Amino acid sequence: MKTRTLKPYLIAAMLGAAAPLAATAGDGKDMADKSAMERTGDYISDAALTTKINAALVAEGELSALDIEVDSNEGVVTLSGTVDSEAQVDLAERVVEDLDGVKGINNRLEARDS
Repeated sequence: MKTRTLKPYLIAAMLGAAAPLAATAGDGKDMADKSAMERTGDYISDAALTTKINAALVAEGELSALDIEVDSNEGVVTLSGTVDSEAQVDLAERVVEDLDGVKGINNRLEARDS
């Protein structure tokens, strides 16, 4: 029986995340370059926040993270999708609001039972 390690996949993911930074890196003298680097950093920060939120939702046993779509923009998180109950709508918001980096939440989740 073969066993696989996640190390090659983790390395590939880190390299993939670093590629946008490398693509926008310049000598730093041009303001357009700096602005592009800042936007890329914001994108990566939002992507990291979205990943952190998805992981927290998966870890919460009373939620089905597959039912919840997460988007973040400059730290403002939008939750959308349909969950089983109003209690799960509230729980998803509580899980997200406790995470570092979340500046606000647009909870657009709908409950099937309402």
